[in-house]
Amino acid sequence: MDKIIEYKGYFGVKYKRLRENKPYEVMVAGITKEYNDFTYMMVIGTNGKVYFDTYKYLNGELGNEGFSKRELALRALKLLYSYIELFNTEIRYLDVDDKNKIIAFLQGGQGIGQYISYDFKTVRKNDTVNNYLGVYRSFFRYLGIKNSIFEEISGTKKIIGSGSAFNSKANALEVQTYSMNLKEIKTKVVPKYIRYSEYLDIIKLIEDKYTLREKIIVKLMYEYGLRIGEVLGLTLEDIQGEDITKQKGKCRLILRNRFTDEPWQKAKGCLPVISRDTYNKDEYYEEDNGFQIVKILPTTFDLIQEYIDETTSPFSMSDKAYQNYSEKNIADKVSQIDIDRNAYVFISKNYKPISGGGWNEIMKKIFKEIGIKVDKGKKTDNLNHRFRHGFAMFKVLQEEFDEFKLAHVMRHSNINSVKKYFNPTEDDLIDFAIKQDELTKKGLNL
Repeated sequence: MDKIIEYKGYFGVKYKRLRENKPYEVMVAGITKEYNDFTYMMVIGTNGKVYFDTYKYLNGELGNEGFSKRELALRALKLLYSYIELFNTEIRYLDVDDKNKIIAFLQGGQGIGQYISYDFKTVRKNDTVNNYLGVYRSFFRYLGIKNSIFEEISGTKKIIGSGSAFNSKANALEVQTYSMNLKEIKTKVVPKYIRYSEYLDIIKLIEDKYTLREKIIVKLMYEYGLRIGEVLGLTLEDIQGEDITKQKGKCRLILRNRFTDEPWQKAKGCLPVISRDTYNKDEYYEEDNGFQIVKILPTTFDLIQEYIDETTSPFSMSDKAYQNYSEKNIADKVSQIDIDRNAYVFISKNYKPISGGGWNEIMKKIFKEIGIKVDKGKKTDNLNHRFRHGFAMFKVLQEEFDEFKLAHVMRHSNINSVKKYFNPTEDDLIDFAIKQDELTKKGLNL
């Protein structure tokens, strides 16, 4: 019986097939390259073999799709060509004998087939496998391959929606079901954090359809870990550049509370302001008590300043807008910074401070356009806080922060309080297991 083993190589996942105790190694890589503000993708086979069809499909056929969809297709094709190389076949010759083997290969884990056993660290859910199969159907159509194993229909199912087009079973939409697709287990659990690929898709969507305001707010939450209340509570005197800090390249945000703040503009962890008498207390001007500092890149400062310049220009305001901005966007001035009047940075279309409810509607719309699950309930899941969770998980997964570093950047005084931000997905846990296995093997070889 042949055996296929998955293990982590220096440049990514490798597969080793043992046939009559003779090893045969395969390593297919998904390559990405940024050029002229576009991420090019392609699949490179073992020994540097280039699969040009994947290049044309990923960058041409899917060139206008979101990053997440293209990245999913890249992962799926990398696995498909890994299978093709392991079984020494051609893409056009995949037939009914490959169906069960492909499913077993995609599902991963450990298992024994009729002629092959599998020993994979990766385990994929049924809906992930089905997503990959959907990529293969699209890819085979692109190649002009008809009647592939992925296209075999097993029947139809009716989808009854809530819209006017689906208001009865008689008007239900019939969709085809495919024989290779696995049964999916539906879950109401929504993701705890925004993945980096999702963040890139959100930014791209915002740049295409929204404004600089949305881009900056999302950027502050995901890249700097700000809570939405801390963002909406920012005022003109809280945005400090080099001229204020007196240090080249040093820009920062000051997070604090004011008497003029609405409930959705509060800075958690900073001294609450019950009355303007609070401004007379020494602790209000103590760092990590009355206020907190978040350092930002000069490029981020420039973006914020660009937004402020656009929104506060008298040439862009009507008389009514100017009246609203002057009379209804008033924030207490609490520093010695030389400005005529203080105001909240992020404003609505009528030039009043944007409300928490107004922003949440925008955020929910963006999530739905991207395809990120949202709760149907009102308060069960905080859409905005997923960005702060994403900030924390990026620090842990990509920058390998421990709890002490994470507590520092999250502005927590107690390391135990950052544990709630560690919400790994199933794929994350598998990656951890692979890394732990590598460290264990490395220790045994010392």
